[in-house]
Amino acid sequence: MIWFQPTPWLRWALVVIVALIAGYVELRPDPNVDQPFATTFIGPGEPIDESNTEMRPVPAGLMEPAAVGDIATRPVPRGAPVLATDVGEPGSAVPVGWWVVAVALPEGVESGDRVRLVLLDSGSEIDGVVAHPGVDDPFAAADGGVAVPSESSSEVAIAAASGRLAVLVSTG
Repeated sequence: MIWFQPTPWLRWALVVIVALIAGYVELRPDPNVDQPFATTFIGPGEPIDESNTEMRPVPAGLMEPAAVGDIATRPVPRGAPVLATDVGEPGSAVPVGWWVVAVALPEGVESGDRVRLVLLDSGSEIDGVVAHPGVDDPFAAADGGVAVPSESSSEVAIAAASGRLAVLVSTG
């Protein structure tokens, strides 16, 4: 007698559970988010906007992106992601009224590091702040930029252009 068989409740429950899991896997939120990537070289002080970035999908939570409208505080090479660590307040590395001079910098310096520039002809010492550490381009005219007070900018520029400038990097 077939009608006396027990109802397969366990099988039906298992089918419903499998269907719910499959529906969640199919309809769950996308694990990717859009992240800005530089389409051109972005120098310190430049705003992050649609003209120099494009949005690409990356896994969610992988990196903290910069927002459109932020200002770059360090150089961002073409094709690199624009991260929250690459941006900050406008002029955060350069004090107001100071000038940025192109200077060959040693490796390992970062934006905001304090440096002392020694003019080899006169022996004068001028304190400065690294505005941007430079790019890895062997054809670039200078390795980076150092912000100096406006009253010393012409002396530093002349010494840097003639190769008569030493850069001391603060360790503390």
